[in-house]
Amino acid sequence: MPRLPGPSPISLVRRGLVLFGLILRGARLYGYWFWATHGSRFHRRGEAEWIERQRAFARAFVDAANRLRGGLIKIGQVASLRVDVMPDAVTDELARLQDRVEPHPFHEIAARVEAELGSPIEERFDRFEPVPLAAASLGQVHRARATDGRDLAVKVLYPGIERAVAVDLAMTKLALWLFNFVVIAELMPVYRELRDTLLGEMDYIQEGRAAEEIGGSLAREPDLAAHIRVPEIHWDLTSRRVLSMEFLEGSKINDRAAVAAAGVELDDLVVWVTRAFLHMIFRDGFFHCDPHPGNLMVGSDGRIGLVDFGMHRRIAPVVLASVRKNVLASVLRDSDLYAESLVDGGLIQARDVPAAKAIAELSFDPAYYNLTPRELTQIDFGEYFRRMRSHLKGIRSFCVPDGLVMCSRAISLLYGLMAELAPGIRPLDVLGPYVVEFLAGDAAAKGNGDVSRASKTV
Repeated sequence: MPRLPGPSPISLVRRGLVLFGLILRGARLYGYWFWATHGSRFHRRGEAEWIERQRAFARAFVDAANRLRGGLIKIGQVASLRVDVMPDAVTDELARLQDRVEPHPFHEIAARVEAELGSPIEERFDRFEPVPLAAASLGQVHRARATDGRDLAVKVLYPGIERAVAVDLAMTKLALWLFNFVVIAELMPVYRELRDTLLGEMDYIQEGRAAEEIGGSLAREPDLAAHIRVPEIHWDLTSRRVLSMEFLEGSKINDRAAVAAAGVELDDLVVWVTRAFLHMIFRDGFFHCDPHPGNLMVGSDGRIGLVDFGMHRRIAPVVLASVRKNVLASVLRDSDLYAESLVDGGLIQARDVPAAKAIAELSFDPAYYNLTPRELTQIDFGEYFRRMRSHLKGIRSFCVPDGLVMCSRAISLLYGLMAELAPGIRPLDVLGPYVVEFLAGDAAAKGNGDVSRASKTV
């Protein structure tokens, strides 16, 4: 078998040096912070310069990620979610990273497929389109037809990408280990989350099993099965680095003309997508993390195809119970229950309950509560964040359990979808039908008091 193409040792060394340069730049950044905060010159102007230096560092990382690609784009995207440990100036810049890249040459893709499936590509496929349907930082997807006539979408991991990602992760671990000494929050859990995300996305056997588990769960709910479909995985043409799945014909959910041609309403599509993700998160605790429009395909029959299960997470039962309680508290506008849910899930310690209750009371203020995306545009966010920050300063023990960062990502993307396509929908109008079944949890066992309140509220 010929040697697969991929990054040369020299290019990997060059990659490591670029990343080490970013680490040194970060060290200089924190050197400035130490000098400014321990000297006598850290006044308003000094604080503004500190924020601008943070932003410049994040921009340098974004530029390096766009140039080097590989795992850096994913690392930046996941890090942008960690607002609990990363400064706003950094996360805002990292959020600009887009996981879309120029495709790799087809001869590299064909070599990978042949190496993984153990035979020439023409022996396994009647047709394999050389132009990809999509290309991202770790792999790309091609349309193909198996020799028995099955229409497929074949996802192929780039040759050599594992070596590049290994360098990215090693330098990321070094950076977070060094900076762990100068920040309040513990950064090594952030590294573990980055590592697990990247390694999970490069294991297509794991992705295929995730698709089957989620597809099976949705199929057991007749209403969801009538509106949502998950592609079948074809295991005879799948390996750890090649994933063959049923090709779903359709258009992106935000293609308004195609959706109109299918004879379905955008509001209905958004509601069914949201319900499917509520089902995954609140009932199963195992969910697809990436509901952006490119992963939501609307077929001619109006059904929504959910694709790309590379980013998925499972929430531990104790954390899932606390999430259910937290959402129930939000529906009931119960600040005591809200704070209790955060303690139960390990997000805060008991000493921070008063501050958590204050945050809940602000969030439940009618001026901010259950607003449509359209209404949100009319909010004075300067005033809101000023009030919120004063309460957040009282939280000293905040810690995000595994899975909740990606849960927040999924919910944020869903809300963005709602804002783009159905700005008049109120979140609780969609969440309401699930409150009693999925979110009441312990309340039902305690005598249905909170369940009854929830039913009347929604």
